[in-house]
Amino acid sequence: MVSEVGGHTRRGLASANEETRQRVARKGGVAPHQKRGLAAAKPETRMRVAKAGGEARAQDKEGLSVAGRRGGEVVKERYGVDFYREIGEKGGGAVKKRYGTEFYSEIGKRGGETVKHERGAEYYSTIGRKGGEARTVKPEDAQSAESSMADNTGVSTAA
Repeated sequence: MVSEVGGHTRRGLASANEETRQRVARKGGVAPHQKRGLAAAKPETRMRVAKAGGEARAQDKEGLSVAGRRGGEVVKERYGVDFYREIGEKGGGAVKKRYGTEFYSEIGKRGGETVKHERGAEYYSTIGRKGGEARTVKPEDAQSAESSMADNTGVSTAA
């Protein structure tokens, strides 16, 4: 809109009639050209763009892993290892309060079934055998333990 008054060119709202200028003035607010970028967009557009950005970031698994590791290291440095133990206990207590002790039994069973499915039943036999071997005292170790007990007490423990 352009009009000429007294040798001067009026542009934009100044060239509008009095009624139009009054109507625009009553609306008030921020002029659209003062908002830039996503701030000027409709809420639906902003949400769509933000979602697309989040999805793109989620595809970078290695980058997320590095960021998480760095964050964990900073927290560990700032608050110490006991911080993690404390928040773990609080979380476990909250879960126990909310779902009961049966919940832990159920997730343990599911985890065991998953491991059995992925690694086979033989896996449990193998780790059971290893655990048993670690707890078994070898005969020569048993004799030395008996003799050291006899030395300390003066009484033999042999049958």
